[in-house]
Amino acid sequence: MSKNKSTYIIYEGTLLTSAPLFDQSVNVLRFRDPEENEYTILINRAFLAEDQKLEEFCDAQMAFMTNTMPAFAVEGIQLKSEIGPAKLPVVQIANRFHLDGKQMKQVQTMVALPFHPVINSERRNIIIFTLNAEEKFTEHQRKHYVQLINSFDPETSPMKLKS
Repeated sequence: MSKNKSTYIIYEGTLLTSAPLFDQSVNVLRFRDPEENEYTILINRAFLAEDQKLEEFCDAQMAFMTNTMPAFAVEGIQLKSEIGPAKLPVVQIANRFHLDGKQMKQVQTMVALPFHPVINSERRNIIIFTLNAEEKFTEHQRKHYVQLINSFDPETSPMKLKS
């Protein structure tokens, strides 16, 4: 085990650890809008295959979900854009599927993370933000999701190591 430790931040606090080879944690944030409609924002991490483009990753994910999720269907087309203060490249796609007899909708925003000497030295790490709700999205849910993704500010400075 490495003697060099860095602070790892989670919602509930911080821990001291050596940098993980890859962080595959998933954050599941559940909310209720003013009309009492429940919705979820998921944040998960993934990585591109060597020489894979963000659009190709999105296509592969949609193909996988088509083959594994009941009544899965892509809605619309991939949208390319930039988000946040760092103007990170993104691909966004909407889809729907059945879950426990309910029609679910989601929008997924796949974000290419910038170079970081520890976290993303090969420039292959991505983060995926997903808005998920039953039936359709309310205005409040859409605005919350847009605010969340546009406020994402990735870590770019080297981590402070402790011995």
